[in-house]
Amino acid sequence: MMVEHHIIPPFTSTWWIGLIVSALVIWGIIQYGKSQSPKKEAQFSFILGIVLILREIVREIYLYSINTWHITDSLPLHLCGISSIIAGLILIYRNQFWLEFILILGIPGAVHSFLTPELTHGHDAYLLFEYYFSHSGIILSGLYLVFVHRMSPRLGSWKNAFWVAQGLLIFIGLMNLILKSNYMYLSKKPLVSNPLIIGEWPFYLLGFEIAGLVHILLFYSFFIWVVKKNPAKVTINKNSQSKI
Repeated sequence: MMVEHHIIPPFTSTWWIGLIVSALVIWGIIQYGKSQSPKKEAQFSFILGIVLILREIVREIYLYSINTWHITDSLPLHLCGISSIIAGLILIYRNQFWLEFILILGIPGAVHSFLTPELTHGHDAYLLFEYYFSHSGIILSGLYLVFVHRMSPRLGSWKNAFWVAQGLLIFIGLMNLILKSNYMYLSKKPLVSNPLIIGEWPFYLLGFEIAGLVHILLFYSFFIWVVKKNPAKVTINKNSQSKI
């Protein structure tokens, strides 16, 4: 049985504190990384990636310890859950494909999670901290690789992100059928008030698709704009076959 979800209403004190503190921490870590020597920065990036990966392990242990872990609600199968693990891995391995996943799919999902927070396992001090920590990590990892490691998405990478998203929807949809779960809110719409969620199942899924494509194009365009504005500062990973 799923745990009752906890909503943080927009523009409340908790909402503002979570948003502002997260933004300041992200900015501070990026500035710290930029100020370090290449050797120290590489070590810092590695440690940061390990911390983001360990976060998921600690979360699973904590949920089990308070008897709220359940296979239908606790696996990292939401978009942000998947993104939070990839966020740690790309800080260690700096993979071009997964960087594009974070920039074009992960960050938009994390931004919406900040704007309309929904804690899926109830509410206590740790779960509140973990919510903001995990979603901050997604945004941080992408921006860190762009502004510290000077990586960028490839031209046309939005198409790869779109098809990856479709594959994820199919895979998670099948998992929901097997587990009788609601990962990525494909079986039942989320509780938060979001103007992009229109109608009941399955009609709101069409809105998800349209809004998803718009977000993919917007965030892809934004990071390409960053590249064009600062061509000497932001570059493609050397392992990529495409060039800006």
